[in-house]
This record gives sequence, structure tokens and C-alpha cells, in this order.
Amino acid sequence: MIQIQANSKNAVNVWLWDNAEFSSQAGELASVLSEEEIARRDRQFSPTKGLHWAISRARIRQKLAELTGRPAAQLEFEEDTLGHLTLKQTDLSFSVSHDGSWTAFAVSETARIGIDIESIKPLSREEMDWPLSPRERADLSQVSDPQLPQAFFRYWTLKEAFIKALGLGVSFPLEDFDMSPFGAEPALLRVAGDPDAPGDWCFKASEIRPGVRLALALKTDGNSPKFSYHEKFGH
Repeated sequence: MIQIQANSKNAVNVWLWDNAEFSSQAGELASVLSEEEIARRDRQFSPTKGLHWAISRARIRQKLAELTGRPAAQLEFEEDTLGHLTLKQTDLSFSVSHDGSWTAFAVSETARIGIDIESIKPLSREEMDWPLSPRERADLSQVSDPQLPQAFFRYWTLKEAFIKALGLGVSFPLEDFDMSPFGAEPALLRVAGDPDAPGDWCFKASEIRPGVRLALALKTDGNSPKFSYHEKFGH
């Protein structure tokens, strides 16, 4: 079992970076990738997307190497049919989200974690309604038109982060749980069939850069985690 070099059992590390800024280092970064990862890079639908994907995966390897004390190139991943990625020989939980050339990456030693990053974009009201639960739709209907994009993408990133932390992706029905309304502290209000679930989870949600929202979901079982944000946060 890999031993984690973390300072706190409740520590959560979150990174945000623009892969385009590391293009000049692409060759060096690719040296830590596996053959399968190189092949996956080359299968991307455009060279630029492949470049950014490879840089992202290499930097994820580097961050995990710092936490585990293992060489980045020697880390072994497993990916299930839903695309949920885990690191062999450790209980470390991590989550990755991509938006354009950007990567958001979160790691926890002790709790299941999910992260989502999304650029705010114009959507019709029908497009906003379909991923939401009936309660969330009702809450969204009370939001003024100028705030609708912010409100919707707050819901969307929180819901995505939650189902990613569960490791179930969109196989978990989006109408089966409710997030708190826009303007309130981010929180889980209901999970169908699990009345105790809301007390087990901690959430963070913010507009981290103009027009970009990020959300974190962490299963804490009542514990208080310490979040540490790195690199592009706050710039």
C-alpha cells in the first residue's frame, strides 16, 4: 500500500491550471505517461485537444507523485466503465474536470471527492430545466433573468461534483437529489431513499474566474475538512 505524504487526514488539495501555458514543456511532460496514455492522446479529435489532455494527465501524475512519494511514471491507474479513475495500491480519492484548455484537480486522502468546472454559457430555459430536480426547477424559477446563468451553472457544477464523488456519473438520476437554492450556502438537501445523506457531505461552490464556476463535493461523514487551493486560484 502506498503511504500518502499528507499533512492532515482531513486535507483536501485543489489545483487549477491552464494546460496551454505548459505547451513548451509537452515533450518533457509526456515522458511520465504510459503507452496507453500516449495512444489516448493521439486518438483525441484534434492535435490541440490531444496536447492539452496529455499535459493535464502528466501534471496529475506529478501532483500524485508529490503526495505519494512515488515516481510519476510508475503510478498505475485503474478506470472503470463509467470513467471513474483510481490509483492502484492506495485509498486516495481524486477527481478531475476539464473545461476547454483548463484542468481542475482535487485530492483527498480520506473522503470521496468530486470536482466540476464549467464555463457559463447562454442556454434556453428548457436546457436549464432538464438536469434539475422538480424542487430545483421551482427554486430556479424564482431567480431573476440576469442571474439565471450563474444560478443554473451553480446547480450544474454542484450536481456534477456530487455524482462524480459517488463514482456513478450520470447513471445516478439527477432528479433523485436536491441541491440548496441559489443564494444559499451550497448543501445537499435530499437524496432519494437516503434521508441521512445530507449530513454526510460538504460542498464548495464559487465563480473562480469571470464566467467560470467550480464546485467541490466531499463525503466527510460529519468531519470538517481543510481545503488548500493552489496555482491559478485567486488570480
